Parts: sequence; structure tokens; C-alpha cells
Amino acid sequence: MISRPGARAAVVVVAAAIGLAGGTARADDTKGKAIALFDEGQKEMKQGNYAKACKAFETSNRLLPDSGTRGSLARCYTQLGRIASAWTLWRELSDTAPTAELRADAAAQARKLEPRLAKYTIKVTRPPAGLTLAVAGQEVDPSIDVPVPIDPGTYPVKAVAPGRVTWKGELTAKEGATTEVVIPALAATSSGAQPPPKEKPVTAGKPGRGRRILGVALVGAGAGGLAAGGVFGFSARSHNDKAKDICGGDIDHCDPDLTNDAQHEIDQARTAARNSTIAFIAGGALAATGVILFVTAPKGERRAVSIAPLVDGTTAGLALSGRY
Repeated sequence: MISRPGARAAVVVVAAAIGLAGGTARADDTKGKAIALFDEGQKEMKQGNYAKACKAFETSNRLLPDSGTRGSLARCYTQLGRIASAWTLWRELSDTAPTAELRADAAAQARKLEPRLAKYTIKVTRPPAGLTLAVAGQEVDPSIDVPVPIDPGTYPVKAVAPGRVTWKGELTAKEGATTEVVIPALAATSSGAQPPPKEKPVTAGKPGRGRRILGVALVGAGAGGLAAGGVFGFSARSHNDKAKDICGGDIDHCDPDLTNDAQHEIDQARTAARNSTIAFIAGGALAATGVILFVTAPKGERRAVSIAPLVDGTTAGLALSGRY
């Protein structure tokens, strides 16, 4: 059989080149958008439009994370009064900024904002097992006993525990102040636990009816498998005939220039033949199992039957187990 590695290599190289070109174009487009958004943010901030400026900086940083963009966003957050958000960015930059000078400046900016930070603490009265706390929709750890920075504003607080009545409250954070949120003891539900889901009543049907229906369905599925086996068998013969035609009727003495095309058809024929065999075996097994289920369906009592597909290499069938 003749192979042409040079041709295949050329195709791979061309495909790789196209992929790299597409990736570069997308990267350039993303970078361009990030730069444009950064410039827009600077423009809006100079004009005092801090909400628009912060939104532009946020989007620019998502597209292309950059320490300069985060620094501008921190300054913008400060103008909006989002002191905790600005402080967090400066603290990150004090570790990640590219130069020692920028890291030192970021640390200084963070220290400058610390007196203005709004913070909160949570105190839980008799915390029940499985307690879950959420502030502004974000889960928090009730065991943390240090003040947590947060932007000034009003936030919903929720406490949930199994078998307890859910508690809802509010946290009002003020700049430069620490607010304590007290979670009262959660009252037990009327039963002391969540009621179990109601089970739907099961209506008994005629003995053996479901099994007979399953038997008919399996016979139908088996017939479909046999039909598929026939289709694959026809396809295998068709590919084999094509291989012979390519080689002038004799595959064993095929023209070397036509070997690749003939081999492709032969491979297709083998795959189709294998699929045909599996389909015939599975279809026959399904049909036979369906007949057994239908014939042995009980008339006066229910019998448990388990059916599972069984595939091993090039063989396929069903595993049938249960009481008869």
C-alpha cells in the first residue's frame, strides 16, 4: 500500500497556518477593543462621568487584564465611593504590579483608603447545624470573626438552616464605620424538620401487561437492528466492489498509483461489515428477548426482570436476568 506523507503534512501545515492567522486576528481585535474602552474610560472620568468610566474600565480589563487598567479602575471606584472595591484592587496591585515602584505606589494608595473602609461583622445567636449565611446574595463564612470590607450601601442578609425558619434582614454599611449584623436564634419549623416530599400513589396494573408491552417493543427494536445490519452489509459490498473497480477487477494486483484510493474503500467496507455483524447480533438478541418476555409474561403475579445491553469487542447482545 502506497502512502503520501508529504501531501498530508502539507495539509496539516496549511490548516495550522490558517488557525494561527485566525487566532492572531481575534487577539488583535480583542486588544483593540480593550484599548478603545480604556481610552473611553479615561475620557469619561475626566468629564466626571464616573459610572460610565468605571464600566468602560471594567470591560476593558475583562478583555485584556492589565495593571494600568486596574489602577485607573481603582481611582474610578474611589470617585464613586466604592472604597472597598478600590482598596481591594490596590492591595492586589501591591503584589502584582510589574515594577517595584508601581507596587510601592499601590500599597500607599491602599493604606490611604483604609481609614475610609466600611466593614461588617456577623454575630449568630445559637447557630444551628447546617447554617448558611448570605450577604448580597453571596455566601459568607459565619465563623469569620474579623471585620470584612464592603462598599457603602444597603445589602440583604439571609440565614438558612435545615428545620429552621429562614431569617432575612439588612446590612447598612457606612464609610469609615464597622457595622455588626446580629442573627437571632432561628425558630424551628412546626415539625422541627423539613417535611418529606409526598409520594405519589402507585396504581397496580394488570399482571404481566407491562412485560408483554416491553416484549413487543423489543421485537420491534430487534427488527430495526436486523434491518440496519442489512443496510451495513449492502454498504460493505458496495465499498468492496468500488475497490475492485479502482484496481481493474483485481485488488491483489492494483496499480500502485491507485492503492490509496482502493485501500480507503476496503477500510470502509471492513467498517461497514463489522457494523453489520454487530447490528445483526444485537437485533437478533433483542428480538429473541422480546419473544421470551412476551411468552413468559405472568398472568397472575408480577415477576422481576432485568435487561442490560452487552457489548464485547465485535459482539453485541442483551443480558437478561430475573425470576421466572
